[in-house]
Formats: sequence, structure tokens, C-alpha cells
Amino acid sequence: MRSADAELADAFFVSAVATLLLIRIGLEATGYPRLAGGGLHIAHVLWGGLGMLVALGLLLLFLSPFTRLLAAIVGGAGFGAFIDELGKFVTADNDYFFQPTAALVYVFFAVMFLAVRQIRRFRRLSPRESLVNAIELAESLVAGELSETDRTRALELLADADASDPLVSALRERFRAAGRLSRPSVVQRIGATAGDRYSRVAGSRWFRRAIAGLFILQGAAFVVSLAYALVVIGGTLIGVEEARAELEQANGGNGVTSWIQILSGFIAGVLIVRGLLALRRSRLHAYRAFELAVLVDLLLAQPFAFLTTGFGAAADVFIDLALLAALRFMQTQERWMGDAAESRSGVILAAQGATNLGGDR
Repeated sequence: MRSADAELADAFFVSAVATLLLIRIGLEATGYPRLAGGGLHIAHVLWGGLGMLVALGLLLLFLSPFTRLLAAIVGGAGFGAFIDELGKFVTADNDYFFQPTAALVYVFFAVMFLAVRQIRRFRRLSPRESLVNAIELAESLVAGELSETDRTRALELLADADASDPLVSALRERFRAAGRLSRPSVVQRIGATAGDRYSRVAGSRWFRRAIAGLFILQGAAFVVSLAYALVVIGGTLIGVEEARAELEQANGGNGVTSWIQILSGFIAGVLIVRGLLALRRSRLHAYRAFELAVLVDLLLAQPFAFLTTGFGAAADVFIDLALLAALRFMQTQERWMGDAAESRSGVILAAQGATNLGGDR
């Protein structure tokens, strides 16, 4: 039985990643102090365990939607503190500074995120799952904490439930007849405000041009670097010593890791060029190609960047995530504009048909 509430999983991921990064930044800034004295050291993996225990207690003892959201945030913070000390538990000498830790943590979060996303999307909620999720929202209705957002979501779920079930019609009437509605939660208000502002910015023409301009620059850089690489490889094949030295220096002697990064950069570059070629014909197809290029960088190149530079590669990941969010929003906008254009065309054709029929009479 799956939950329709994506807010909880998102809150968990954001809290876990933010906690991990704050711990690393804070320890670096303060010189890695000990949180105990007398030869004792309270590792923050214990604080992580405490956070996850508190989250579990909240879920076992309370029923409100706010409690579940709080448990997701506290549990995510606990998990972030726990996974930060992974290096101690995969090395024989308990090395917190084990460099591949950053890559392992990144891969773990990426796999977990993709698994949760796949569980959400592999099929629509069944009628029974829709009814169960609507019953979950009925807790807020009984407690007098139902918001307009929750009521709208509950009615959407009931529309997908089995209409022959008498509980469906009873719940629908209760949700529709709900009188005084509570104000949205602080998280919902912040999310709605941020969403509205983001929609105004991302929906503007200059924003789309800025994103397209960014990928045009990346595409141009890829074409130039590809041409340079072909020249170097060609020079190596015909025996030019300078070209051979340049190729060895570019490879860096890192073997498989270096070649995977080169391959992922090549694939991403090809996708960017493909998107640029499609930009005039269809912005939607272009945005899809750009999105695939960003995903290739996130899932192929960035793990090895973490392996090489540690947590310093997080800045590039946040840039990729921001681009990914922008591209997905713009794809939604393009689909909406396409649907609106089709609807207008249908109305015009219907009006023309009615005019023609009137003329035939």
C-alpha cells in the first residue's frame, strides 16, 4: 500500500543532505572539536541514532500529519549525521577522512532517491490505495485541521477510488461539507510562496533565454573541446610527440575513472548539441535533451568527481539540481501551452463547423 504524500520523502532527503553538509562545513570551520572531555568522544553517529529514534517515537505515538512531517525532518537529520561517519565503518583504522566516503554517500543518496521515485511512478495508485490515502487525510478532517490543499487532494483521491464503495461517497460528502478550514502549515505556506515566485520567474521569456544561452555556451565548449580532442588523437596516431604527451596528461593516469568521466562528458555534450538543434523546432524536445544531459552528469560524472575531490564537488551537484528543476518546470509549461493551443484550435474548428452547417441550411 503506497502513500500519495510525496512531501514526506522530499523532506527526509532535504533534511539528510542539509545535515550532512552542515556537519562537514561546521567541523571544517571549527577545526574538528570534540564534544566531550576526559578522553571521551561522542561521535555524531550517536546523535544521528538519537534523531532516528525520536522520529520513530513520533510516528509510533502521534497521528497528526504535522507529526509525520516533523518525524521526516528529524529522521532525515539523524540519518544525515549517521551516514556522515560512513568512512569510520568501511576502513580498518576508522578513518573519518577516508576520501572515497563522499563518492559512496553520493551514490547511496542517488540510488535511494531513484528507488523512491520509481516506487512512486511505476504505476498509478490503485482505487484501494487512493481510498486509503483519502482516509489518512480524513484524520485532519476529524481533528479540525483540514486545509483547503488537503481537501482538494482528498477529493482528487476519491475521484480515483471505487465509486461503488459506500465509504467513497460518504467521505466525499464529508470533505465537501467541511466548514471552517485550517490555515495551511508553515511548510505549505513557504512552499506555495516559493512555488509562486519561482513560477513567475521561470515562466518568463528572459529566463528561458538565459537557460538556452547557458546550454548554447556548453554546446559550443563541447564542440571546441571535441575538435581539439580529435586533433590530439590524430596527432598521436601519426606519431607527433607533443600530441601523445598532451593525451597522456589529459587522461591523468587514472585509468577507468578518467575514461568514464570522459565518456559521460561526451554523452552529455552530444545531448546538448542535439537539444540545440531541436531548439527552433520544438522547445519541449530541446528541454528533454538538456534534462538528459544533466542527468548523465549527475549519475555518471559527479560520483567520480566526489571520489577525486571529496565533498567539494557538492557545489556542482546543486547547480545541476537547480538546472534540472528549471528544465522540468519549463517542460511542464510547454506541455500546458501545447494543451491550451490544442483546446483553442478545437474551439475554433467547432465554431467553423457550426458556421458551415448554418450556411448549408
